[in-house]
Amino acid sequence: MLGGYCVIADVVPYFAPSVEAAEEAFRVAARALIRVNTFMDSLYEREVKRTNRIGVGMTGIHEYAWNAFGYAFRDLIDEEKSKDFWMTLARFKRAVNDEAEKYSKFLGVNVPHTNTTIKPAGTTSKLFSLSEGAHLPAMREYIRWVQFRNDDPLVKKYKKLGYPIKELKSYPGTTAVGFPTQPEICSLGMDDRLVTASEATPEEQFKWLMLLEKYWIVGVDEEGKPLTEDRGNQVSYTLKYDPSVVSYRKFASMIRKYQPLVKTCSVMPKIDVTAYEYQPEEAVTISQFTQIVNEI
Repeated sequence: MLGGYCVIADVVPYFAPSVEAAEEAFRVAARALIRVNTFMDSLYEREVKRTNRIGVGMTGIHEYAWNAFGYAFRDLIDEEKSKDFWMTLARFKRAVNDEAEKYSKFLGVNVPHTNTTIKPAGTTSKLFSLSEGAHLPAMREYIRWVQFRNDDPLVKKYKKLGYPIKELKSYPGTTAVGFPTQPEICSLGMDDRLVTASEATPEEQFKWLMLLEKYWIVGVDEEGKPLTEDRGNQVSYTLKYDPSVVSYRKFASMIRKYQPLVKTCSVMPKIDVTAYEYQPEEAVTISQFTQIVNEI
């Protein structure tokens, strides 16, 4: 049987005290994933042994870029300006290559055919309130609406504490509780240099993807030349655009120009969220956010 499981992991360099500590975290992730492949009883055992594919990824990239290098999104897509950031990612890529090869030889297994990736990272990133994988932050301040049964005692508790509550008509017997949320990136002092997903142009987002593929997925050597062997997987990324701003003609032209230059990219139009009673996340202004927080 051909196939294999997604043996992938996230590293969060934002929390590393130094570049050396971050590099060691990437090396540990590579070893851990190879161990999973080596000792997991798999339906796809033959294929796993043949390819030993792993995917060391990262999340909180934008927070790391700002915290460690002082670069915001538009600095990052200026390759020359932010070269030190990109060469650091390339250093991490080479570390993963090196560790995967050494550890595989130590265990007597095949060297992974692929070793770096960037996955959607939605769940793990939310734990740290970080931007998800390669994605820009979706919004600044927002309300995260969580569903509860109407008879859940927590509903009364949260209502008493002042959290926003709404009983859903489209989901009988269900109440949504709103939790005011501000991503970590909004507390870093970026001010007007912070760019959200809806504020970046499609062209800017494609350029971002191309740079991630160059330095993290494929990798370069210390001279900036592409590594001889591409052992990267791909960047999971959903490019969002506003159809009211980007015409169909411009959209089609953009796809023809940029899509062939990246390994993969999903595209999703921005929708009118007011058409739905329940949305997991609802954007609010900073004044609305502050008001809700003060009422809790």
